[in-house]
Amino acid sequence: MMKTAAMCVLGDRRGRKRRPVAFALAAMVLVAGQAAGVAPEGEEKKPATVVQRLLETPYLTDAERADIRVRHGIWTDSDLADVSRRARAALVRGAWDDPALSDAKADVLDRAEGMILRGQWAEAIGVLTALEPKAQTLRALRLTAAAQAATGDKDAAIKTLAKLEQRVIKERQNSAWELVEGVRGLHLKSQIEGPSKGAQDFQSMMSMLARAREQLDRMCWTASLEEAFLLVEKDNRSEGAEAFEQVLELNPSAAEAYYALGKMSVDSFAFEQAEKIVAKLRELAGPVDRAETEPAGTHEAGEPVAPYADMLESRLRVRQRDPAGALAVLKPTLSRFPGQLEARALEAAAIAATFDMAGVDRVLAEMDRLSPNTHLGYLFVGKALSEQRQYADGAKYLEEATRRAPKLADGWIELGLLEVQAARDDRALAALEKAEALDPFNVRAANSLKLVRDVANFSRIESDHFIVRYRPGVDQALAREMPAILERIYARVTGDKPGGIRYPLNFKTVIELMPDHQWFSVRITGMPQVHTMAAATGPLIAMEAPRLGEKNTVGAYDWARVVQHEFTHTVTLARTSNRLPHWFTEASAVYLEDAPRDWNYIQILARAYETKALFDLEEINIAFTRPKKPSDRSQAYGQGAWMYEYIVTKYGPEAPLKLMDRYAAGDREPAAFQTVLGVTREQFFEEFKAWAGEQLIAWGMRPKPGQPELLTLLDEWRKTLGAGHEEDPPTIEVVDAWLKDYPDHADLLELAVKLRVTGNKNKASAEMVPLIEAFAAARPGDPTPHKLLAALFLDETSPAHDAAKAITHLEFLDAREQNSASLSVQLARLYAAEGDWDKAWAKAIRACTVAPYEAANREFAATVAIKRGDFEGAKWQLETLKILEPDRPIHAQRLKALEDLKAKKK
Repeated sequence: MMKTAAMCVLGDRRGRKRRPVAFALAAMVLVAGQAAGVAPEGEEKKPATVVQRLLETPYLTDAERADIRVRHGIWTDSDLADVSRRARAALVRGAWDDPALSDAKADVLDRAEGMILRGQWAEAIGVLTALEPKAQTLRALRLTAAAQAATGDKDAAIKTLAKLEQRVIKERQNSAWELVEGVRGLHLKSQIEGPSKGAQDFQSMMSMLARAREQLDRMCWTASLEEAFLLVEKDNRSEGAEAFEQVLELNPSAAEAYYALGKMSVDSFAFEQAEKIVAKLRELAGPVDRAETEPAGTHEAGEPVAPYADMLESRLRVRQRDPAGALAVLKPTLSRFPGQLEARALEAAAIAATFDMAGVDRVLAEMDRLSPNTHLGYLFVGKALSEQRQYADGAKYLEEATRRAPKLADGWIELGLLEVQAARDDRALAALEKAEALDPFNVRAANSLKLVRDVANFSRIESDHFIVRYRPGVDQALAREMPAILERIYARVTGDKPGGIRYPLNFKTVIELMPDHQWFSVRITGMPQVHTMAAATGPLIAMEAPRLGEKNTVGAYDWARVVQHEFTHTVTLARTSNRLPHWFTEASAVYLEDAPRDWNYIQILARAYETKALFDLEEINIAFTRPKKPSDRSQAYGQGAWMYEYIVTKYGPEAPLKLMDRYAAGDREPAAFQTVLGVTREQFFEEFKAWAGEQLIAWGMRPKPGQPELLTLLDEWRKTLGAGHEEDPPTIEVVDAWLKDYPDHADLLELAVKLRVTGNKNKASAEMVPLIEAFAAARPGDPTPHKLLAALFLDETSPAHDAAKAITHLEFLDAREQNSASLSVQLARLYAAEGDWDKAWAKAIRACTVAPYEAANREFAATVAIKRGDFEGAKWQLETLKILEPDRPIHAQRLKALEDLKAKKK
């Protein structure tokens, strides 16, 4: 992401080099598996070295050692025999309804905190206000204010926190743990009424935490915990994750730290890590004896509830586009703790992801009853709708969140980021400037604000259906060529040819050509299903400039094909309001790339078919977001496009469009399939598999009827050799004998070619040409025979040398190449050698499209244009060279020479 003043201030909180958040999260998983007590079976959990040294101090009593073990999350069963320690442990491990937290023998503040966590705020206030004045510690004041704020009595909460603030200012705290409570109270105050002194509030809190940790008690893990919360609140996630790591080193049972790290994992799409943390949180909450306290009609006695795990998994499922699963995992927590606000807000967010807005409003109304004028539900719902690209509805809920909490930055930040995705930059600017005024240290807001301000200075080129925005400079070279290509894409995608969406847009799509990956990342921050180099947010498509550079990650790529894929998302989103099954969304976009099927997809699909591992219509959606093996996501893309093709082939080109309209009307996939296709999803899948099997035969990926499997032939042959030959490879003579019986057997042809090429220093020879051509015909999607033949025909030392014959095979390969212009250039030169200047021009232009910043490609294209008498085409390329290389006077000289040549031709 872009460097900002906020990042400079927030980074390096301890003078160390900042680490990427992915690194910190990976380290956290290590902590979760080792330091956090997941010891191998039979081994005892080991405390951090510093805690162990303290426990070994000889003057400690057994009770003091037990207190230390509980405080640092390494308790023993005997430690928890004491009710007060059990209650403290329950808070640490996230077991909010442990009976100890309702036991009068437990510390009153622990009991009150348990009530607040469960959503029992009135009861907590009753307990806390009954405390004697001398018992009104900073923690007691902080808890009282939290309960008051939750009930909607923010005025009372502010008064309570004013008392806390005065004590923090006037009384020098000598207990690190109590000082942290004071900071937590100040943090709560800023969350309720906004920061009173802006950046100074944050710096003051961080300074107090540093004193608690570094001067008062280096083992005070709550100081690192609060520090982490503050850093993550500012979107300084790398430093925040590092602080959480330190928490877990000192307290491997700290559920709050795990939960926060889990949320960060979900936000960064580290789903596997999030799943591990969910499991850890369930382990920490653990089974407890609830037989006497279990509410009637909920869970069975003794069944554990892990609220942090439930809430984290709900967040995860929503991000994975599984709102039904998100609601299901929340049920235990909502049943046990119906007043828990965060759980209720997550419930509303999950319902929003199902587009049941009446259901959303019912939950929000219940939240208002529980906590009048709370903004939390509106914030969560707005974020969920933004992720679903429901920008109009999302903005409505986020605007309400800012109305309810105008002094809190979080609502303004999310609203600003939504408007960034919606390409409504004026609105984004207003919201993000408000956020910056309230929270100048928020890194994500600062980055997005910088982007919006900088993009305002971008140049723009407008066509009938697109607005291309680019940073002045070399990017103009590509930007000025984009409109003509984009308009062709528009006609194809919105048109009525097979696969076309038949839906003209009533707005112009913005294409932002980002100069490097940092710019691109900021523009798409928080977007799910992000493409490596381009992403559609709906009315906007951001793409990284296709060039090599220090800050560019992908280099050259076929941007036109990528944008055609992303623009398909824009059009289907507009036609359906993004109410499409995930697989169908991607299937239509891959289908409309109008490109040959990828060989990698073919191999994956053939393997899945043979192993009976094709995804059904439930599994394919899960494969996109929760892949079980590395190939799952690729299989989902390939199989989805294959099923889409099947729908078009069997049911006609209008069938996918009718399905889209049913989805837009609110139908779920089972009902839509029954209405449009006249079959259940199960019937569709079985019929698709039968068709897919025939396709694989045509592709040469399965034997034709009457042809044996290659493995069968090998097994039978090896049996004739006797024992000890079970692994013998077949000879060329054996394979040739099989080919006499099955001359178009793709696997045999592949094996025959492989054996010969391997024996010829991995090169084809003239004698192999008929065999390789037969292989190419038998397996039409495999690039291998075309690579062999192209290399052979281009080899000037070979008797088979014939450059013209190489063209067909190079064309096959070039049609499938997405990241290099070399084949296009080679073809252009071959066509030029034949004097076919029109074909040479077409290939030279493709080379300039895939690698638009390569000056050599431009120079060659200009030469070809002149040869074909296209002086305007040559002029365009020379002008582009002036943009790419402004310091080279030769380009101006060439333009002058071109004008002279044109004059002579007249």
